Order: sequence, then C-alpha cells, then structure tokens
Amino acid sequence: MKKLLAISLISMLLYGCAAYKELKPEPEINPVENGYIEILKDAKQFQLKKDKKYFIVFPPSMQPNFYLILKIKNRDQLNYYLTEVFDQGKGRVIEIPDESPEPGVENVYPISNDVPRYYFVIDLVKSDVLLEMEYRYTARWRYTFEREYASFSRTLAQNSISHEFYEKLGVSVKADEVDWQKEADQVSQKLKALTELSSRLKKIEEIFPPNILNTTDESYQNYLTLKETLEAEVAFQKKYQQLARLLNEERQTRGDMEAFFGVIPAFIDFFEQKENFSKNVWMAVRDVLKKRIDQVVPYYEQRLAQKNDAKAIKSAIPQLQSLIPLAGLTFDEKFKQLAAFIEGYNQTVDQIWTAKKKFQTIVNQAEKKKTMPDNMFFSEIVTRLSKLQYTLPRVNHPALRPYAHYQCVKLLQKELQKLAAQIKIKLDKYRRADSIVPKINVMRDQNNIRGVLGLLKKNPDLDFLYPMYRELDERSLKSQANSIRKALSLGDFTAAELTLKSLYNDKNFVDYQSILPKKKKVLANLQDSLITAIVTQSRQRALKFIEENVTTLQGIDDLYNNPAFYPVHEPTFYAYQKEQNQQKIKALHAELNRLKTVVFPEMAIKKIYAQFIADPDQNGVLKARAIVAHGKYYKGTDSSIKNRIAECDPNIPKLLNKPKDYRRIFALPVTSNSAGENEFLFKVNLRIPSPAQYPIFDVYIKLPKELAQTAANAQWYKSIRFNGKELKNEDRFTIVAPGPENNYECQVGPLQIIKTSNNILEVRFTKKAFKVYQISVMAQKPIIKKH
Repeated sequence: MKKLLAISLISMLLYGCAAYKELKPEPEINPVENGYIEILKDAKQFQLKKDKKYFIVFPPSMQPNFYLILKIKNRDQLNYYLTEVFDQGKGRVIEIPDESPEPGVENVYPISNDVPRYYFVIDLVKSDVLLEMEYRYTARWRYTFEREYASFSRTLAQNSISHEFYEKLGVSVKADEVDWQKEADQVSQKLKALTELSSRLKKIEEIFPPNILNTTDESYQNYLTLKETLEAEVAFQKKYQQLARLLNEERQTRGDMEAFFGVIPAFIDFFEQKENFSKNVWMAVRDVLKKRIDQVVPYYEQRLAQKNDAKAIKSAIPQLQSLIPLAGLTFDEKFKQLAAFIEGYNQTVDQIWTAKKKFQTIVNQAEKKKTMPDNMFFSEIVTRLSKLQYTLPRVNHPALRPYAHYQCVKLLQKELQKLAAQIKIKLDKYRRADSIVPKINVMRDQNNIRGVLGLLKKNPDLDFLYPMYRELDERSLKSQANSIRKALSLGDFTAAELTLKSLYNDKNFVDYQSILPKKKKVLANLQDSLITAIVTQSRQRALKFIEENVTTLQGIDDLYNNPAFYPVHEPTFYAYQKEQNQQKIKALHAELNRLKTVVFPEMAIKKIYAQFIADPDQNGVLKARAIVAHGKYYKGTDSSIKNRIAECDPNIPKLLNKPKDYRRIFALPVTSNSAGENEFLFKVNLRIPSPAQYPIFDVYIKLPKELAQTAANAQWYKSIRFNGKELKNEDRFTIVAPGPENNYECQVGPLQIIKTSNNILEVRFTKKAFKVYQISVMAQKPIIKKH
C-alpha cells in the first residue's frame, strides 16, 4: 500500500501543470495475479474529454515474466500506449510492444518486477467518451497456456494413434496383413506434430516461476497432465515408428536379397532393444525374419556358382551371424557350411594377395636398388623369398571342399599356381646373384672396374644388377657426401670436416676429370652446409642454454664460462672461399659474445627481478645475488637493467634526491649463513637539492616490525655510518629508536650534506634470518620542536 502511495505522489509531482492529466482509480490498481478488474473511481467510469490527454500509473508485477492485460471496449475512440518512462510527452517515447494475438479484443503488454512503474498514456481522445476499461495481472506462462490449452489438447488427441495393431500383432493380426508403409507415414506425420507441441510446452515451462512448481495450481496441474500424456504418446509412437519402418523396409526388399541385407542393421538394432517391445511384437518380427533367413543359403549358392573370378566374396554372412542368435534363432547345417566356405575362401584370398604384396615388395627391394649391394644382400633376399615360398597357402581348406567344383575355387587355385611359378623363377635368379655379388664386390674394392663389367656381361639375364654398379664414381662421390651430411645431421662437426678434407684430396675415381666438376660443386655445397650448420647450431645452442638458465639462481659465474657461448666447432680447413668463410666464423664469435654479455644478462635480470619484486620473501636473497652476479657480465647500455642491478646490490648506495619522499630499499645479507645469524647492509646516497650552502637533513628509516620490535630494549643496528664516519646517539647526533609509537621509524640526524658530492649513509645490522627486508627511507629538513 505504501508503494502505491509513493507512486501516486511521484505521479502528482510529474503532472504539475502539464498537458497530461493523471487518472487515479479507486480502488487503487492491484498488481496481484487475479481476474479482470474494471478501472473505476467511486464506482464510476472515468469521463474522457475530446482532445484531452491522460495517463494512469500501473505498479510493476510482483514477479518477472508477467503480462498486463487491458480490455478497452471503446478503443477505436482512443490512441494509447504503455511505457516505462513518461515525462509529460517530452522527449523520445519508447512504447512497450503489444503481444496480443487478438489486438482488436485485448492488449497484452510484457511487464516485470524490476521497473518502478508503468504508464498507460492516452495521447488522443477523438470524442467525449467514458473509459470502459478492465485490467488483469497474470503470469506469461499462465496466459499462454490457458489460451492454448484447448488447442494443445486437440493437437494431442488428433495426433494420437491407435494401439490396435501393436497389441494384436502376432496374436490375431499377422505382420503381412498390415500396410506398414501407411502406418509409418501416419506415425511420422503425427510424431512431427507432437514434437512441435512438445517444443511449445517446453518454451512455456522455461518461464515458470519457481514458486509454481509442486503446487496444486489448476493450470499447472493441467500442464503436468498434458505433458505426461504427451510424453507417453511420443514414446509409444517412436517405438511404433521403428517397428513400422522395419517391417515396411523388409517388405520392400522381397525378391531382392541384396536389398534385404541392407536392412539387417535395422533388424539388429530392433532386437538389441526387444525388451522395449511387447513379446508378441518382437516374436512376430522374428517370424518375418526367419522366412527371409531361410532364403539366404539358396541365394548365395546360386550366386557363387556363377562367380567367375578369384576375388574375395562380399556377403552379409557376418552380420547374419550376429543377428540370428540375437533374434533367438539358430543356425542350420547348410548355413554353417556356407558361412564356413565363405570365411575359408576369403581367408585364402587374403593370404594369396598378402603373399603377392610381399613378393612384389621383395622384388622391388632386390631390383630397384640403386646402390651397390653388400655380400649378404641377396642372401637375405633369398632367405625371405624362400620363406614366402614355403608359407604359400593351399587351396585344400576343409571348408572349401563341398564347393570345390565352383569356378571361383578353380580360379583361386590357378592364382596360387601362377604366384608359385613366379616365385620359383625369381628365386633362381637371386640365388645366382647371391653367388656373384661377393666376387663383384671384391673387384670393386680393388678398383677392378673392368673385372666388374666383365662378370656382369656373363649374366645378361641378371639385368637388375646393372643399375647397382653402373656409376661407381657417382656412388663413391655420393657415399662420401652422405657421410659428411650424416655427420652434420648428428652434429659431429669434427668428422664432417675431416671427411670433407678427405673428399677434397680424393682422386681415386674411374674417370676423375669427368667427375671433377661435380665433385667441386658437391664440395662447395657441403662446405657451405658445414659453415651454416656451425653458425645455426651454435646460436640455437646458446639460445637454448639461455632459455634453460634464465631463472637459475646459483652458480651464475659458471654459466658465463659454459661452452654454449662458443662455436660448436672451430673450422681448420676451407676447401673454397677461405676468407669469406672465416668472416662468417668471426661474425659468429661476435654474435655469441653479444648473447653472452647482453641478451643473456638482460633476459635473466628482467625475469629474476620481476619474480623478486613480486615476492621478495621467496628466495629473495638468492634472486638479488643472481641479479648482481649477472650484472658483472652485462655489457649492454639499457639503463633500466643497470638500475635493477643497483637495486639488488647492497654495496651500491640507493639515490635519494627528493625531500619528504619515501624510497623503498632492500636490505640484504652480506654474509651467507642460511640457518643462522647474518649481517645485513643497505646504503643511501643523499643528493638532495637545496638552496642552502651547507644543507642539513634528518633521515627517517621506516623498518619492518620484525626488525624494530625489540629496539626499545636493544640497539637494532650494528653500525650507522655517514660518509665513512660512524654515528652514535650522542653529542649533536640523535638516533631515535623505532617503536610502535613512531610506527617503527628510526630518525637519524642532523646530517650535513655536501652539495657537490655523494653523501653515503651506510647501515649495518645483524639478524638471525636469511631473507630480504624491505625498508623505506626519507630525508627532510630537521623539524624544530617547541618545548
């Protein structure tokens, strides 16, 4: 009620003296979900004057996903709209769309509970008229469902199917008495309609308010009943559709066994789900299947009797061997005999074709070899081919005997005999080759090229040997070049260089002058490959070393002495272009030195410093020392790198050049007792500009509580020196002990600085710790305290 009153007050303020008049119904508008309520005031309808403008404030719904429904009898006399924002017609008007399916009867506006108020605005009255208007707040799902409930129910009823054939199938109705094509078409059409209905119900369910679930709301209960009935009908129709399609597909294949075999997967799918079907149904399907299976053996026997090749038999027998027991049927003897024949025949075909492939592989390996064979090459070929000959299949498989008179079996026998004859011929040639190859190799090793050629000519039918020995010079050159390439691929640069030098000096060729131009070209290419590989692998090794050690925290000096920063090999022999290649190696040295003195320290310092700053307590001392160690080798010019080094080196004073600005400083141990007491050090360089000739400053050192908490009882520092002179809390110097009353800040002063030089404040303290302490330091002119 208070909310409605507030809305009314706001509406009065908005109205003022504007052109729109607010209509305030009595009783006030109630957003509770209910039936239609007429808009009245004092039990009377509002009188609207021609050309006047009006508005009514409607409160928001109490939940999201609601509709505000308005019924206005004399709507033709008015122009109106509903909006969330209303400023007496000023500015842009954003109308809420009317979602009414019958805009001539009612207006249906989507509203929610996250808007302060809604405005029903009448911006045109065509003639004096009474406002005959009713309103209703209702959930969107309820409005939609109530409007469509009768239609939904009709759709479900019209698209439900009879269970008669399903229940009587195999009992009083035979499968062949039903038009399964018609049944399948009918159920497909109706199932489509029910699926669309299910989708529409789901959309309604998506906007259910949480508090409607598990209630006795009449519309909700109607929804649940309708949904449950729909789901049951859809489930039955899917099952019936599978049955109808299966039996229709089977019927379409009668007289065409190959087409029937295409339906076997559907039968397998059906019988794998037979528990979903009534017993009378799946038994009726089994009876249909049994009749078709009885036709399988005669069909294949007729087809195989006409088979006129030795190729594998493609059949549905493996699928039938899965289907028959699944359907609760058994194999008869004729089927078993046929299945065994097809399996045995195909197995023999596979063995023969496998043997052919092995035979061709062996022949290719023996006869397409382009390099000289060793003494055992043909011995191994003969061994493999003999083994293949011994393991050839036999066409006397027990399962093949009942069908031995078939042409396909005889052709298979011929294929085997042909292959056996080919193997025998090749085996004879390879045995002879095995006998003469060692003799040829002896002559080759003795550089007796004429002897090799004479022996080859005595065996002209062994023509496959000629390519192996045709180009001894080419082979020699290629062999040595490959040795160099192999050494390069293995990273054995010493061996590569020695072999390169050996090839350069080698003149042992059959026709040296003819091979020399090619030899020079090969040498030049190989030498270039050697230099390129040295450069590439040296750089890659250095970069990999850097990547692997960029965050190493100990043994930094050893890293800079690692061989990774030197070439993987120092060439001592150059076949051609000596000066040019020496320049490449010199440039490599320079590049590796740059990686060592610039790239590596820069990367390491940046990486470790970032980790150090992110968490100084995590190995902070080791990280700081690693940064300083890297800094010793840094030859770069990046000032940010040098600043990082300085920040981590306790022996380098940290510049303080602004008064009253605190500067963070890391106090680091200068001893290395990881489990005991250590001495810590930090230095500050006071270079603060001042107009005074002899500036004086007090230095404030803000300490961690861990260091300062006992300062009231014991001196927290070991020594404090300024420009080499130790300071003590006496005479004109004051060293204020840190404590909770001064936020653990130690004041040291007064300190007179020299404007033209460095002014070093050095602080040492001891602590049983091995960590980094973060300290803040600030300097300012002494504060004169009034007593």
